Amino acid sequence: MKIKTRNFKLKWIIYFSVVSFVFPQFVEAIEIHNIRWGFNNRPVAYKINPVTLLVENTSPTPFEGEIKFQQESFRGQRIGITLSAATYIAPFEKKSLQFYPYITESANNWEASWEENNDQQTQLFLAPRPATDNALIQLVQPDSLDRIIPGIKQYPEDLFPPLLGAVDSLDGIILDHVPKWEKSRRTTFLQWIFAGGIVHVFENSNGDLPIFPESYSPLNGISTPVFYGNGAVYRYQDKLSDLTASDLKQLMAGNTRVSTLLSNTEENTSSQAVDSKNIKVSEALTYFSMASDEEILATLTEISKPKQIWYFIFLLSFFYLIVAGPGYYLVTKLSKKHSTYYGVYLTGTILFCLTFLLIGHYSTNRTSQIHSLVVANIMPDNEIDLTSWASLGVVSGGNFNITYTGDAHIYSACQPYSKVNGIVTCGAEGYMQVDIPPNSSCAVFHRGKTLETSFDVKVSTFLKNETGVEKISLEIDNNFPLQVEQVYFLFGAKLYELKKENERLEYQGTSKNLFSILNTNPLLEINYFRPNRLFPFINPKHQKNNFALKKFFPILLQRAMRLSAKEINRRYRYPDNRGRLFVLSKTPDNLFPKTPEISRKNGLVLYSLEVPFSDQTD
Repeated sequence: MKIKTRNFKLKWIIYFSVVSFVFPQFVEAIEIHNIRWGFNNRPVAYKINPVTLLVENTSPTPFEGEIKFQQESFRGQRIGITLSAATYIAPFEKKSLQFYPYITESANNWEASWEENNDQQTQLFLAPRPATDNALIQLVQPDSLDRIIPGIKQYPEDLFPPLLGAVDSLDGIILDHVPKWEKSRRTTFLQWIFAGGIVHVFENSNGDLPIFPESYSPLNGISTPVFYGNGAVYRYQDKLSDLTASDLKQLMAGNTRVSTLLSNTEENTSSQAVDSKNIKVSEALTYFSMASDEEILATLTEISKPKQIWYFIFLLSFFYLIVAGPGYYLVTKLSKKHSTYYGVYLTGTILFCLTFLLIGHYSTNRTSQIHSLVVANIMPDNEIDLTSWASLGVVSGGNFNITYTGDAHIYSACQPYSKVNGIVTCGAEGYMQVDIPPNSSCAVFHRGKTLETSFDVKVSTFLKNETGVEKISLEIDNNFPLQVEQVYFLFGAKLYELKKENERLEYQGTSKNLFSILNTNPLLEINYFRPNRLFPFINPKHQKNNFALKKFFPILLQRAMRLSAKEINRRYRYPDNRGRLFVLSKTPDNLFPKTPEISRKNGLVLYSLEVPFSDQTD
């Protein structure tokens, strides 16, 4: 029986090879068998989501080329920017390929395309309706037979993204074993916890808690919970197989990075608020008021795009209509020769063409410029987790190759409703190539990591009382940012403003409530944008630099803290055994997009650094 089966497979391979060689146009070598949206098969709205394609090469020859992934409208028009991934698939092999698109709240079609035998092949997929909350998953081994927990999706550990920016849509992980990961995925996992992820560790099938190697040191704490940066690790003396879905939900309900951090007074107040209807209304208002990446980029685009003197252009157009209408008519009546009329007509047309050309060329700011915002979270290994928004205002236009310093790059245009003529690749050598028309702008959203511009501080003096902090003094190193605008120190639920004096940061007695700042969205202020008095074009009311300095800080703080609307309204409080330093400064050159054609750059960066307290600190 085995010999017959082996012969049958051999005959099929020979037959397929002959058909592929003689009639290659009738054979599709690449087949996409499965697509996984996000972590729980449902993407999260307004986030970068990992989309995994299971691709099979059914031909006897290897496939080496690019597979592209792009959003389509329901009318079949391509929108957004094209995502591209170069891959190699051996004959008769399957391979998982990941893309990292920015997905909004709409469920559109997505098209996967590739070139095969000089023909363009495509396959369409309909995305499920995105969720509003970040995902909670159970991390399992590949082809695992673990019991499925109702309401919680299983996610194979071999598909866990190796890029930190690809896990922004992930809120929590349920784990009962030690993942078998290479360094890149292991580093991403630990940095995700530090950035705000929650891990729930349960006993394995033998009834023992997993023993993690030294490389997973934050997960080996004896006590529970273990707070690591903005994240937390909880350990349970239970097996997943012994718990029902309701038991598991009840067990993890109170274990978040917010409720366990509240003081007794705040915890009682928070629990009363949760039972009331007001907290739901407050959470909804906070959620809808939080600025999305699209809104941030739209504001930067409005600031950076070249400004035309439209009223002068319209006035000149009106004058041209008068000349072209009644003016030429009078010339025909008064001139006795046709040559006079044609001479006046050609001369007037040429003069107006040159005038419009000069006005269009010189009525705008002739300097291409970049406006950028950056959130830089400094990790324990001195790597910086970067989240960047940039708008390139281009005068002359052209094909631009946009890159950032560092590695683990993810790019997006965050324009899901319009076509962007460009292509994006992600990873260590990732880039964004886009065609920008003259006198227009291009929005760039970037996630990545870098070792540059990292710094550290040391606690010199820290005194607190019942109301909060009494005195703070921090020593800074030589890498501290030079062009500092504002410095804040987070302790508990307050932000304490610090001033730079010599080589120290000193508290001057001014503090702000964290909740009030996090609940602010300056982009919703009606008086920021106002119509032009003559024409209905939107112009910034304030100067660009002042707007960036005064207005964007709450948004950058929200992104640096990575708090949801529910966590903000539960009066988030930082652990008492540490603080967090926020430094708002002008963006250094190495954190701007690398575009040699643009020299004028304006931007802000918010550095976020965890500051642990030593045992000697009072």
